[in-house]
Amino acid sequence: MAVTAHLVAQIIERIAPKAWAEDWDNVGLLVGNSSTPIERILITLDGTLEVVEEAKAYGAQLIVAHHPIIFRPLKNLRTDNVAAQVPLQLLQHQIGYYSAHTNLDQSIFSSSRALGEVLGLKEMKILEESAYDPSPLLNRGEKGGYGVSGYLPKPEKLGNVWKHFLGCLKQSGVYAQPYDLAGVRLAGSLENVVRKVVIVNGSGARFVQKALFKGADLLITGDVDHHAVLDALEGGMAVGDLGHFLSEAPMLQALYHYLSTDKSLQGIEIRVSSINCSPWLRSIT
Repeated sequence: MAVTAHLVAQIIERIAPKAWAEDWDNVGLLVGNSSTPIERILITLDGTLEVVEEAKAYGAQLIVAHHPIIFRPLKNLRTDNVAAQVPLQLLQHQIGYYSAHTNLDQSIFSSSRALGEVLGLKEMKILEESAYDPSPLLNRGEKGGYGVSGYLPKPEKLGNVWKHFLGCLKQSGVYAQPYDLAGVRLAGSLENVVRKVVIVNGSGARFVQKALFKGADLLITGDVDHHAVLDALEGGMAVGDLGHFLSEAPMLQALYHYLSTDKSLQGIEIRVSSINCSPWLRSIT
């Protein structure tokens, strides 16, 4: 039996309220009608033309994505405007598009928490707590917020920690697909000992100073720029850069499990995109 896009939105917003999103963000139902009957849902990180084609082939009436497709000002819907192509294709094929972005980043399903569990962090805490009260929500009474900090079960050399972490990522089940670990980078001395780790999914350069202040030996994140890495190294902290996609993709699997086990969505077909992946290629020699 079909459900409405509005019901799907309500279920997501139990754990990632729109009020948690940053002022500059654009979350919620961005394309479509809230009363549209939904029988199939495709989950993705990015709303690309390839993902729209995948949704069309799957017969999905709704794409649930992390990243908004209407973010920067969209001044027209001309067919020769590259920025307008995804919204136009969605409208043409009558596929809705729902985004849960910075609100999902601060939820119990953030990739930061999932990656912390993969690494086996102890005494894991939110790095930057949300200002919002999570008590009415399905957040297990926990505070929401960005990133996590915690301690390794025992101190290890950076090289060993990173090798172990990447090996665990491939086998942990946090990714819905066997993604290629392309674009993964590490900065720091492989012989340095790591005790405390901070993890922030997505673009984490702005958290370098906070991670240093917390006494982290290693920051795992994505999209760290050259100067932020230098700042980290000068402060004695290593940086592991998974890239934007790989640092956030665990949320797709978490969201899939959450939606597929909700009683209100029983009978609704849900899958994670097999097309969406990191855009970076491995070095070509």
